[in-house]
Amino acid sequence: MKDKIVAYENELSACRRKISALADVICHLESEIHNLKLKNRVLNEKVESLHNANPHGHRCRHCGSLKLKRMGGEPHKIFVDIGIVDTFFICLDCEKESVITIDILK
Repeated sequence: MKDKIVAYENELSACRRKISALADVICHLESEIHNLKLKNRVLNEKVESLHNANPHGHRCRHCGSLKLKRMGGEPHKIFVDIGIVDTFFICLDCEKESVITIDILK
């Protein structure tokens, strides 16, 4: 009986070491998850800023503001074959829409 108790105590001690090691792994993984979420947020903000940005410094045709948000675009009706696109922007100052023709090959 004493031998069984010693064996169980040894097994219990081994389980406690494994639990401690697993707790360390969980802590490390939670830290990694947190870091990945932060990186993901930063990358999503960067993608959003690139998608909606005004990288070429176009001005609003109504008020002259540079604060334009890209809303989409479509191929130019006449010059579609040479890569000309009508890009739709909304001005964040006057809230009016502007259509700017852009050569996407540049």
